[in-house]
Amino acid sequence: MAERQPMPVSEYKHIKHNIGNGKPTILAFGMSHCYSCIAMSKVFAEVLEEHPEFQIYAIDGQKERIISRDIYKLKEMPTQIFFDAEGNEVFRHTGAYKKPVLKIILKKWGFV
Repeated sequence: MAERQPMPVSEYKHIKHNIGNGKPTILAFGMSHCYSCIAMSKVFAEVLEEHPEFQIYAIDGQKERIISRDIYKLKEMPTQIFFDAEGNEVFRHTGAYKKPVLKIILKKWGFV
């Protein structure tokens, strides 16, 4: 079985219009050299395979540090920011977690 690949990285300027478009959104901030960031990205990639309708975007927090530091006030990576359908931040998590925990969070915040 091939090893799961991380999600492709998006540029914030290309996806920011999706926040508040009537569907819940997740921004997953990480860095390409961070083991926990890569592991979390692989979990999100697996979720997107099962639910391609979800809006989950990987953002490189190092390349986009003005966004991660100045707009979202992030201090650590990986950090995931969950937005409701109207674009309000409803949950924020720093660190990585396993898929069963993510499924609970997705259900709680209206993804499934």
